[in-house]
Order: sequence, then C-alpha cells, then structure tokens
Amino acid sequence: MKRSILFSVCIVLVICAVHAQELKPIKLNPPDKNRGLPFMEALSVRASVRDWFEEKLSLQDLSDLLWAANGVNRPDEGKRTASSAMNAQDIDLYVFMEEGVYLYDAFKEMLNPVINGDYRSLTGITAAPVGLVLVSDISRFRAGDEALKLNWAAIDAGIVSQNISVFCAATGLVTRPRAGFDHEKVKETLQLKDTQHVLLNHPVGYRKE
Repeated sequence: MKRSILFSVCIVLVICAVHAQELKPIKLNPPDKNRGLPFMEALSVRASVRDWFEEKLSLQDLSDLLWAANGVNRPDEGKRTASSAMNAQDIDLYVFMEEGVYLYDAFKEMLNPVINGDYRSLTGITAAPVGLVLVSDISRFRAGDEALKLNWAAIDAGIVSQNISVFCAATGLVTRPRAGFDHEKVKETLQLKDTQHVLLNHPVGYRKE
C-alpha cells in the first residue's frame, strides 16, 4: 500500500515537472516608441477601469506595456523608464497570464518562466488577460534601515504604477492599480525571498464596450 502511494506521488511530481517545462521564455518585441496619444491628452483620459475583454494582449502591446512600465530606455547607462531611489532598480514585474507566471527581464527584453498555470486569481482579478504584480527587492538599496527601504520601495512602485496607467491611457488599453489582494499568498506562490515585498498589481486588458 505504501509503495503504491509513493508511486502515485512520484507520478504526480513527474507530471508537474513536465508541465513546468512546457512554459517557455517569451522573446518580446522592441518597443514602438512612436505610438499613443500625446502626453497631456493621455493624462486627460487616464482613468481606473474595472471591466476588460478576456482577449489576450498582442505580443506588441505586451512588449510596449512592459517597456513603458520599467524598461531600459538608456542602454548605455543601464537605466530605466521608471526612476528608483539610489538607482536601486528594486522593482520587478511578475506577469500573470492564463498559461503561467513570468518575470520580466528588461535588459534582455524577455519574459522568463516562473510557474506554470493560471494564478491570476491570486491578484483578485481573473477577467483581465494580464496581471502585473510589482515586487520590490529592498536588498538592492545600498543604505538605509528597513523602514526607510520600505518607504523607498513604495515610492518606486508608485512610479512604475503611474507609467503603466499613463501608457494604457495613451494606447487604448485599460487598467487600475490594486493593493487589495493577498500579498502573502502571492509571495508564497512565487517563492520570493524575505527581502522581496509584494506591493501592487495592475490588471491590464482591452476596453470592454
């Protein structure tokens, strides 16, 4: 009996491993820097939205969204579209989609697999095709006590969040920043370190008419 249970457990683990291997890295497109409304007009239509089409984002829309959020805009200096305290670049973007969760690599313009499966419900939203979860790794700050680092982390997350909101307003996508979800469950699922803090999420999709 014990041998049978052990065999069943092994089979489940093998199946899980195979499924995890099926989630492949995604090479993103170069950002289209000529699209969208003028900045002031984008601000005039920026609004938080609660309804989305479930249609998946195109690769170009996803690529542009991530670049606008926290991409590399000065490659020679290794600097980003979102400023950060002490240039710590502490904010990581985890991309929750139907097929799995990915981590955005801004320097290689890639989405790297983290976990296979649909975990969008952890963000509190399942209708939007993409959920961006903003995580700060405060170990990247070179100075300051924990309280100060957490304050910087919140500010840096707010800057990335605003980039997301303005980009969506300018390009016809819709979003809203959300803090009301189970941060600890997300941290546990992503197997984050103690220094990594889940701060905000942004569901993103096409406008539902």
